Amino acid sequence: MLTAVKRIGVGPDGVVRSGWKVAGFFGLCVASVMGAAVLVGMFGPAWALRDGQPWPVVAVSALLIVGVTGLCLRFEGRSWADAGLLPDRVRLGQLAAGMAGGLVLVGGLAWMLMLGGVLHWEPNRPFTTSLMVSGTLYFVCAVLVEELVFRGYALRRLAEGIGATAAVVVLAVIFGGYHLLSVGSSVTVKDGGAELAWTAVGPLVGAIVFGFAAVRTGGIALPLGLHLGWNWTQWHFFTFPADDNPVGLWTPLVSAHLAGDPAPFRVGYLVTMGLAVAAIAVMTRRPQHPFTALAPRLP
Repeated sequence: MLTAVKRIGVGPDGVVRSGWKVAGFFGLCVASVMGAAVLVGMFGPAWALRDGQPWPVVAVSALLIVGVTGLCLRFEGRSWADAGLLPDRVRLGQLAAGMAGGLVLVGGLAWMLMLGGVLHWEPNRPFTTSLMVSGTLYFVCAVLVEELVFRGYALRRLAEGIGATAAVVVLAVIFGGYHLLSVGSSVTVKDGGAELAWTAVGPLVGAIVFGFAAVRTGGIALPLGLHLGWNWTQWHFFTFPADDNPVGLWTPLVSAHLAGDPAPFRVGYLVTMGLAVAAIAVMTRRPQHPFTALAPRLP
């Protein structure tokens, strides 16, 4: 443990090591989100927030964090290509594959739960086209922010200090903690207990899957697609009226005998994440990107 700490500090030659770079990057990202919220609050048009999806804040945050990432790369004399963030045909293909995979995973989970008699759906008739647009913009920008922060620059720099496997785990824990802080005060989890713990554990498991995809492909395109496809489809299938987000295309109705029992959803989620890891491993049997050199212990 002490060796790992030494590797992420400041070396005897005065060179800033990966841990301090990641800490500085996170600090700039937090400042970017706070700045975006202030700017939108001061200058954002009222019509942009009328559907309850704060996409302008996350859109401005995404732009600022792209700038922060570029600044950090420039400081180190690295390029966007070095960070796996330069779009090309391969990356765009990975993005598309990830989006399709996320949609299939959530759809498969919904299908399994339906066959198991856990829940069914009815159309959400108040759902509007404008809500679809604003909700889609929100998820695109929010997922981009999270992937840039947790699977972009930070993952690469931390992997250089402690190895890719440890870096994925460390950032997954931080990702879970971030979700705990952001939604831990909501009505459904504020009483604590298992519900509050799952608020962190669920995203932590997802972050390990996304981090695995990032390491295996050397960039954020595949995890970005998976994350976006998952979140966007989940919005339409698994958003309940009591949740913070508006209900999507369908309203889920849980069977009366399972009301209040989250076990089928949590077990289904873990099984689905396991299938996602297996699919990623099959898709990237022979990863060729230089990032894999940072991950000798990652299968």
